[in-house]
Amino acid sequence: MRHTKGSMRQEDSFKNEMESHLARCLVDRRYWMAAHLKVVSEQSRLVPFGRLFPTQAKIQDIIDSDREEGRPSRLIVLKSRRHRISTLIAANIFHACTFYENKRGYIVAHDVDTTDTLFKMHKTFYDNLDEMVRPMKRFSNRKEMLFENPDAATRSVHPGLGSSITVRAASSGGKRVSGSQGAAGVGRGDRIDLLHGSEVAFWPRGEETFRGFAQAVPDEPDTLVVIESTANGQGGFFYETWWQAVHGEIDYTPVFIPWFEHPQYRSSFVGRNRDEWLPTSDEFKRFEDFKGFILTGQDSKAARVGATLAIDDEEERLVRNLGVDWDCLKWRRWCIRARCGGKVEVFHVEYPSTPEEAFIASGRPRFNNEKVRVFIDKARDVDTGSLVPTETDHDWQRESWRAPEGLQWNPDRKGWINVIEQPKEDHQYVIGADASHGVGQDSAAFVVFDRTDRRFVAYGKDPWLKPDKLARQMIYAAWHYNNAWLAPEYNGPGMLTTQAIVDSGYPKLYYTQRYNTLQQQYTDHPGFHTDNRTRDMIIDRFDVAIENESVDIPIKAILDECLTFVLDDKKNRADHLAGCHDDVLFAAMIALFVHNQVSTDDVVRKKERPKRTGWSRTPPKIVEDLDKKETEEQLNLWL
Repeated sequence: MRHTKGSMRQEDSFKNEMESHLARCLVDRRYWMAAHLKVVSEQSRLVPFGRLFPTQAKIQDIIDSDREEGRPSRLIVLKSRRHRISTLIAANIFHACTFYENKRGYIVAHDVDTTDTLFKMHKTFYDNLDEMVRPMKRFSNRKEMLFENPDAATRSVHPGLGSSITVRAASSGGKRVSGSQGAAGVGRGDRIDLLHGSEVAFWPRGEETFRGFAQAVPDEPDTLVVIESTANGQGGFFYETWWQAVHGEIDYTPVFIPWFEHPQYRSSFVGRNRDEWLPTSDEFKRFEDFKGFILTGQDSKAARVGATLAIDDEEERLVRNLGVDWDCLKWRRWCIRARCGGKVEVFHVEYPSTPEEAFIASGRPRFNNEKVRVFIDKARDVDTGSLVPTETDHDWQRESWRAPEGLQWNPDRKGWINVIEQPKEDHQYVIGADASHGVGQDSAAFVVFDRTDRRFVAYGKDPWLKPDKLARQMIYAAWHYNNAWLAPEYNGPGMLTTQAIVDSGYPKLYYTQRYNTLQQQYTDHPGFHTDNRTRDMIIDRFDVAIENESVDIPIKAILDECLTFVLDDKKNRADHLAGCHDDVLFAAMIALFVHNQVSTDDVVRKKERPKRTGWSRTPPKIVEDLDKKETEEQLNLWL
């Protein structure tokens, strides 16, 4: 059959169009996604990939820019729910492995169920591709696609791309999988070109697992590593990596996806009863007036408008600080009622507005973190330094130790004591402490509490401070703060700390009354003894103090540890998050508890201290019910 010139021109034109189309698909991933990819919608329908969400476009812009400039692409994404970020990353990996030779893509999810979902997504991509862009596939079992010629007889002549996509779990069947071999069997000599870590905050032993995979990705152009997750409390690998990226400490681009950037999280998409939540024109005008007021503060009449709309404090912050509009606020109100059981704290977990809110809200905090953040806003700067005896021949020996003639406060940025307020005359103080072994893991810590003003005024923290050295520093601090009460924790390494204070003869040491079942009587033990009962007691009392704002906590170190102190279902108790600490917090909780237990009639003013004195080797029995007379007798013996 002869072809006419017209048909030949049509064929040439079609061929040119197809070549142009394929060339554009090769370099323009957005175009290719819209033209060829299909996904399963939330309504379980097969639909075109379509145009990117604004939140997806934000990430794609970074990936495209890195490719154009010849940089390896490295991103960490902190997200709220349902932004289809995993879908976008999957599309980028699928594009590279179906257009280029010898590309290896790995997707690592936090559990087996999610691997099934992610692999089905890639299978949907492949099964619905047009023939023109569908490469040969040899098999797709074990959650792996290998783009090779399935015919062994012709494979040597037409091998195919030789690229692959593998989906694995960071854990499998409750068994931890990590290290250089990892869940995916990646060896140290293997290469990964594109790596997607999904819900990394929920990986068991996240750092170890991720490093095993990441070390297989070379620092070369056209390589991609994306770490993405919703938040899972404060602390841990994902939390620490996020803030390292934010502060520029690692070469990862941080991307936060807040809830209000989702195009469907608006009042016109709330479903069957949406008309109830759609703003009227008058309502919207009033809101715009109110918005103008809170942004400029110039129109006092608009304040009454805001009251009419019942804009609460958090909504005002969303408008003022983040530019959230009325449609988003209306959807937020609906979502709290319809999806979150009327609980705003649940909304914070699922739909955070800021990175800080995402991490804080998702950690099941033991304390009221909204109250904690109020304290943080009022936190004060500290003066860092050390307390040094003015006597040059002062010796710390149990047999010969004497109180120093005086102490000098030496400001030093490398010092380990941090002071909000120096001691005030006639004020009384108590010092709580949490000892450590001094080997660089947990820190030895003490906190000074002003009993008169009900304010925490100083703290010390050092991971290398041995238990006996902590005792010396506590006594120095007690001497400095008007002969403060000392309350070291009498557990573990704290036993040595407490005994060193006992041996020094310092008279104002807190004693715990404990019941001796053998002797059937109460006995006095030096220091604060922590068991399940007393632990819950000091936590509860500190919680009440925060809730009622009955004490002043201007020390950020205490407050930061409050934020990472969460309810642990496995341990069935409150504890610090993995990778975080609670040393300063526990010292503060002990100090506050002891403040409420010991007498307030025991003040010894600084001006009354002798220039030189020795302390008794016999520890005084100072217990919770010590009266004024007994206190004076003990102090007279000391003085």
